[in-house]
Amino acid sequence: MKRLLLLVAVVPLVIATPAFAYIVAPTSITISHVDVFRNLAEDEDMLVIFRYSMPYTSDNYSSTPASESIMLRLYDSDNVTELQTSAPYVYPLFGSNGYGEGTGSFYLTPTEASGLWGDALIINIVGQPGFFSPAISQSYILTPSDYTSATTQDANRQLLKDYILLDCDRLTSAYSVTGVILKASSDSGVVLSAYGENYYMGVVDGLPALCPSLFFIQSLIPETMEVVPYDMSLGETYAGRLATDDLGKGFSRLGDLLGIGGAAAAAVLTFLATIALCIWTTRKQWGTEIGMMGGALVGVLMMLLVGDVVFTVMMILSLIAAIGITWIFILKKA
Repeated sequence: MKRLLLLVAVVPLVIATPAFAYIVAPTSITISHVDVFRNLAEDEDMLVIFRYSMPYTSDNYSSTPASESIMLRLYDSDNVTELQTSAPYVYPLFGSNGYGEGTGSFYLTPTEASGLWGDALIINIVGQPGFFSPAISQSYILTPSDYTSATTQDANRQLLKDYILLDCDRLTSAYSVTGVILKASSDSGVVLSAYGENYYMGVVDGLPALCPSLFFIQSLIPETMEVVPYDMSLGETYAGRLATDDLGKGFSRLGDLLGIGGAAAAAVLTFLATIALCIWTTRKQWGTEIGMMGGALVGVLMMLLVGDVVFTVMMILSLIAAIGITWIFILKKA
């Protein structure tokens, strides 16, 4: 009977006892330097970025990651409609477990941001129920001055870059004992270091697309270029010069017998005709020059009749001219 009474007394105590101890609350929670940018990746999109501070005495940060115990919320101006939620980004190299100094953000697509520009939106940092007792919460109401006046994509991206690079200085100073440097110099100017890229890509979803110039290796979406549609009309026009006339068909057949193309066959005939004219005019004692001139006329005729062997014929004629000049000035005199 005594054991039963003891069990009845102990069970309620076990049920009422939390499964874990409450986390010691930070000494304060503040939200500052809130900026809102737009038209970063798409027209009418919106990025809310802010700095938060959740310091602990002597940096005695909780062993429970802030991503589990703290929630970041963005509310509409009615303080009821929840637009987005996120959590502090826990960057291991800071050694703060997500508490201390940090940066948070909310990105809204054009659909999500519709009608919200300039409104008194509310940023809320709240401790998850069950982790803190008493509960902790801090809110910030956006003012018109928090919204950028710039409208173009380039201007908003530059302002966002300036914001983040200044924030790098703040966090580098706050965590100076870690030796983590968040930005670096490059040929294209000051950009995020490898450490900075890791941190801010965890803070701002899709940052490379929102502000490519922050990165040494930039990710860009190429713009569509207007081009003239490709077609085969010009090729068909040139092909038709040989394919549609009897002379072209004859050259093609001759080329098939010799194992060469129709244009090469036309060039061979031009070459042979020129040589034959040179021999014939020499025997007639008219001189080689007359034969060369006749060969040139044959070449011109070929160029007129078969347009796509122009370059081949010209090379053959150049060779013949060289042979003729050599004959006239050297061999003939010898």
